[in-house]
Amino acid sequence: MNSEAGSTTSPNPEAAPGSAQDPAVLDPDAKDQDAEEKLRLQLAIFDVTRQAGGRSLAEIRELLLSAFAARGAGTPPETWVESVASSAYYGEPYIIDYPTAIAADDLEPAPNQEVRERLAARRELQQEKLPAGIFPAQDEWNIPGRRDAGPSSSRALSLTGSNGRMVLAVAALAAVAVAVAVAVRAGAGRRGRDA
Repeated sequence: MNSEAGSTTSPNPEAAPGSAQDPAVLDPDAKDQDAEEKLRLQLAIFDVTRQAGGRSLAEIRELLLSAFAARGAGTPPETWVESVASSAYYGEPYIIDYPTAIAADDLEPAPNQEVRERLAARRELQQEKLPAGIFPAQDEWNIPGRRDAGPSSSRALSLTGSNGRMVLAVAALAAVAVAVAVAVRAGAGRRGRDA
């Protein structure tokens, strides 16, 4: 995460590490240009989580900001820092992303045994290789909304054109039929009570 204005390493310079705007999340195969910055942040989070027991959220927030500065990391967005402080308050370190947390755990153990076990399980998954041919080739995937997807995949998601008008007309007729049936039953019920 580069905190300098005009950074070109991220489509959104205010994107929090590990968020949906994070380039590493958008394309997991891409080389994460912010890997070192994320590692410094994750190590600071681990440190503060170890120290957080019995402290207030405000104290934990200040500890985080100090730890980020001590490790040479930029200051992340305020709402992200609040979220990280809240996690630390409950004894759970915020995980930026698993590759970063695993790298941090390799340098300094995660703050608690449960987190270390989760990271060990992730390491095992990363090392496991699936047999060749288990998934179809990427160009065979039929994912709606992809730019290279055929016209039939987007038509299923859209109610435009004559097919859309026909579906809406049938839905409207069904609604009218239900309303008429309810009115007839209500009228018959009233006539039965009046007699």
